[in-house]
Amino acid sequence: MAAGRRTVLAGAAAVAIARPAAAADVDVAIVGAGVAGLAAARALVAARLRVVVLEARDRIGGRVVTDRSVLGLPFDLGAQWIEAGRINPAMAMVREAGGKPVKDKETGTLHLDGKELEREDYARFEKYSRDVGRRLESVLKEVPDMAIGRAVFANDPLERLALALMGPLDAGVEPQIHSARDWQRQPENEPQFAFEEGLGELVRRWGGGLPVRLGTRALRLDSTGPEIVIQLAQGEVRARSAIVTVSTGVLAAGSLRFAPALSDARQDAIRHVPMGLLNKVGLAFNRRPMDVAPSQTASGLTKAGVPFDAVLRPFGRDMAVVFMGGATAQAMEREGTQAAIAHALGALVETHGGGVRAGFARAQVTRWGQDPLALGAYSAALPGHVDKRRQLARPHHDRVFFAGEATDPVWAARVGGAYASGLRAAREAQEFLKRVR
Repeated sequence: MAAGRRTVLAGAAAVAIARPAAAADVDVAIVGAGVAGLAAARALVAARLRVVVLEARDRIGGRVVTDRSVLGLPFDLGAQWIEAGRINPAMAMVREAGGKPVKDKETGTLHLDGKELEREDYARFEKYSRDVGRRLESVLKEVPDMAIGRAVFANDPLERLALALMGPLDAGVEPQIHSARDWQRQPENEPQFAFEEGLGELVRRWGGGLPVRLGTRALRLDSTGPEIVIQLAQGEVRARSAIVTVSTGVLAAGSLRFAPALSDARQDAIRHVPMGLLNKVGLAFNRRPMDVAPSQTASGLTKAGVPFDAVLRPFGRDMAVVFMGGATAQAMEREGTQAAIAHALGALVETHGGGVRAGFARAQVTRWGQDPLALGAYSAALPGHVDKRRQLARPHHDRVFFAGEATDPVWAARVGGAYASGLRAAREAQEFLKRVR
């Protein structure tokens, strides 16, 4: 925050200090009960502060949710892994919830045109992937940032698959807008942990008992008066400080308004750290669909050249989860649920035979880009704008703090980013409240 702006706001801050704390309903109002909001709430409740979490959905968890209602089996609609488990801050959440992480098996197959790669092609795939990493590291020594699609080129389907697995099927964006610096900042995935009950179920358990108001959508946050006034669809909440955890997609849409208006610098950061898109098709079968080991992966390009990634028989269950990212995910959202199911089934029929279709029973499709409370899967900074994540994390009007995976400079796009940012925003709110006692 610039010194000039801080000077302008000094009078408003002085008014806030003079007003008795009892005039506010709570010390901290948190907008959003995803992992960031829940982490902040747990820390603030532990500090014996008065807290309320305002959640528009009828559940907690945000983009981390496990559903059993359609497939009859646990299906993580959003995040399902804790990556880089030895150093990921979200492993603290797992321990607090009594979760039992299961290390992913690093086994899988690669397919082009319906056929598994030959041994020599596996070797070429691995070499190309290593070369891409080295090339990007070299480029980033010469320039601040560059789109991955400008720095490296895919000359054949195998190389296209390699770029798809690091771009649309991981970051949720195509190589042409995938920031090399944003890719570089992420820790390596391994070891990666999954959860038999579902990561969303673990988060639901971990967040239970917190002061959350479900079905409560915040429409406007006004910090110009003695207390922050949060206008709801019905009523209002008054707070001494606030933490906002909604996605950059929701912030960009303007469905949550602010007074005073967000700074030009923050609005610029919101535009340049938009949401990527990764969707899933969960497929349930009435018999064992394929002869593969539990939780094995299959990735490839379909005969039509469309990238896919899949987890087969997770935890030995008669199901599969097929991922679609970037432009493919956007197209499937436009074309509809049946098109997404056809794509997922078709990919597995090509790679594992007609028994997949014969045993198919039920499907569930995610559409995170159409969800008005998410408007995407997770953030992906545009080339040249990675540092704007720090701008997203800065306070607004001295007492409105921001959290969420997009605001974390290391763990963005991962559950660890949401968790760590929630704790950071809670510390900032506590420090502010100590100053204005």
